[in-house]
Amino acid sequence: MKTRIATATVLAAFTVTVILWLPGAVFIGYLVAVSALAAWEWCRLIPGGLSPVVRGGYSIGVAVLLLGSALYEPSWVPLTLGASVVWIGLGVSVLFQIYRQSRVQIRSGLLLGLILLVPGPVALIAIQQSLDQGRLLVLMSCVVVWGTDTFAYAVGKRFGRRKLAPSISPGKTLEGTLGGIVGAIGTGIIFFFVLMENNKVGVIGFGLWCLIAVSVAVMAVIGDLVESAVKRSAHQKDSGTLVPGHGGVLDRIDSLLCAAPIFGSWVFLCENSATVAL
Repeated sequence: MKTRIATATVLAAFTVTVILWLPGAVFIGYLVAVSALAAWEWCRLIPGGLSPVVRGGYSIGVAVLLLGSALYEPSWVPLTLGASVVWIGLGVSVLFQIYRQSRVQIRSGLLLGLILLVPGPVALIAIQQSLDQGRLLVLMSCVVVWGTDTFAYAVGKRFGRRKLAPSISPGKTLEGTLGGIVGAIGTGIIFFFVLMENNKVGVIGFGLWCLIAVSVAVMAVIGDLVESAVKRSAHQKDSGTLVPGHGGVLDRIDSLLCAAPIFGSWVFLCENSATVAL
């Protein structure tokens, strides 16, 4: 537990520093490096396994594709919206299988990895680099995702009784999941009031932010469930061992990979329709 908390604290502090205060190129490099490591771990989950050479080539390919997409502005909206549709589809599939109490399975593959690993970071880079108060918007999305994980763990440990998806994630409970979503929304609202200027953060008004926070928190849970289903289908408990107390890099960012395209879709839609404030 101490290792888990220490690792999370260090990673969160470093990530916040990169988002808010370091040059944009550092933020891009940070996400490219993290995504490349996640791609290496994703290859570990592919049935039959891949050679180190193929895994290395795939990781480099993900990094190049991410960087190219981030620098090519016309790709931002199609990638973000397309990935949102894929993530929602995977989430519906997982939730349906959980509801039916059937064996939950999602088989990993190279193409699916590209779809899941690249668009989220591209959306965050696009928002941070191009929008007014983009750095704050990225921070707020991360805070909601982190809040979902933190509150889910705390509430589940104290009040958790009913298993949410025992076949893919025995530790998750319904109480913890609901607590994570509610806690994340509350945290997001607090951050909105702290960071807002003229009742908005960037192009986002308070009413719309509440709706965004709900969708981001829910998608964070779905991202975690989808990755758990992929790991169980590959008969793996963790995606790797690079992050002490947390497993692999992919285990640490799965929720953000899912939530970021949804968040980006909201932000781009708001930006394209000028000022939106509910």
